[in-house]
Amino acid sequence: MYTEKAYHIADNCRFCWMCRHVCPVGLMTGKEINTPRAKALLVSMEKRGIPLDREAAASFFECMLCEGCSNDCATGFEPPVFIREARAQAAAEGMLPAEVEKVLDRILETGVMYEETEEDPALAEKIRLHQKKASVLVLLGAAARYRVPEMAVSLIGLLERAGIDFMILEQEPAAGSELYDLIGQVEETRQQALACAGRLAETGAESIIVLDSYLAETLKHQFPVWGCSLPEQVVTATAYVDQLVKENRLTFRPLGSTVTVHDSPRLARDLEEMVPVRELAKAAGCEIREMFLYGKLTKCCGSSLFGVYAPELARLTAKGRWEDAARTKADILLVECPQALEILKRAEHGDMELMDIFSLLKEALV
Repeated sequence: MYTEKAYHIADNCRFCWMCRHVCPVGLMTGKEINTPRAKALLVSMEKRGIPLDREAAASFFECMLCEGCSNDCATGFEPPVFIREARAQAAAEGMLPAEVEKVLDRILETGVMYEETEEDPALAEKIRLHQKKASVLVLLGAAARYRVPEMAVSLIGLLERAGIDFMILEQEPAAGSELYDLIGQVEETRQQALACAGRLAETGAESIIVLDSYLAETLKHQFPVWGCSLPEQVVTATAYVDQLVKENRLTFRPLGSTVTVHDSPRLARDLEEMVPVRELAKAAGCEIREMFLYGKLTKCCGSSLFGVYAPELARLTAKGRWEDAARTKADILLVECPQALEILKRAEHGDMELMDIFSLLKEALV
């Protein structure tokens, strides 16, 4: 069943078109069903006794929960609230799309959204070297471990150069991030989060550096809601490295490149963190050319989870973001989240180079 809050939001959103122009999926498909308004109308119809069919239920999963609609809403409504609850309802009624059900079963069984989880040898060696007790714990996330290991290797190299004593877990516990996006705030999500909090507490770490923006948002915002306690300091990798630069523990030569920054929605909108990546790019002697939609107005390129169960839609949303970047005529499209790096790699992008901020800094190290 939906909460009263979800019904209230849906009833207010169902006849409003004001956020349709900021939905990355709707913009690329051109389908009304992919707009927040259409999804609100479906929830409102269900409230009035018209049950969802499988096609309607599937439409709720054609959304990246990027909160572009919420950010744009002049009246403060949050469509992701009823979208997550609609997903939970679809799961409870056995109406999950086949691909979503496969991913859900995999996460519940293994804790990982990917079917193939072979680690890159270079990253595996770095992880092996840092399986030790330390006051600082680095969490990489599944995308960095299994799809874009070069980003993780670059971050680890920067921390080593700065003389940071840190540890990395051989196997990272699932934190509930993917479950929350797939089926909402249900008991399975909370139990996975509680188990994760317990495992992290066992490490004895006093602070946690988080590379994946979706994981960082879950630990910083959702864990307190779910009753999970963590060390006082949970910091994103970008913010942590930015502080190291401010303390003169890392120095760089000027690269002289022009970059345009893709802001991860979870970083920009949820954690309100947009400055560190730009400060780091400037520290490496790069000129920044902003896209039309940046900062809190950023347009989501897709998430790893979305790419697993809806690969064609993820390719389309990545293509849309590449088109935005191309208009800046920058040399490099710069990202700070491994999930963005994974998804953006899927779309053709001409001559512009794709780099993560840590690999850029590694190249500029002196």
